[in-house]
Amino acid sequence: MGSLIRVLVLLAFLFPVLVDCAVRHYKFDVVMKNTTRLCSSKPIVTVNGKFPGPTLYAREDDTVLVRVVNHVKYNVSIHWHGVRQLRTGWADGPAYITQCPIPTGQSYVYNFTITGQR
Repeated sequence: MGSLIRVLVLLAFLFPVLVDCAVRHYKFDVVMKNTTRLCSSKPIVTVNGKFPGPTLYAREDDTVLVRVVNHVKYNVSIHWHGVRQLRTGWADGPAYITQCPIPTGQSYVYNFTITGQR
């Protein structure tokens, strides 16, 4: 019985791929916010009122779903620096290159899986 438990524990450590991947949901509200720097105030485009925007947390093989809602008067798209878009190039974000921009008052859901990266 003790050897069976040792074998099961050993298998659990040798096969971390058996850990379930997750689906990570995020919502980005793109809004204008007044910011003061060096005694000068001006409106800037922010995500959820923050600049830079929020950090996404994900692990290998997680699926990331980001709903972006455009509340500014400009067309927007989100480009994911540091995330390799393997087989999901439409979710990479450059406007008019891999996707159409998100018009004012509209939303778009970015859907990609973290694969082969840390």
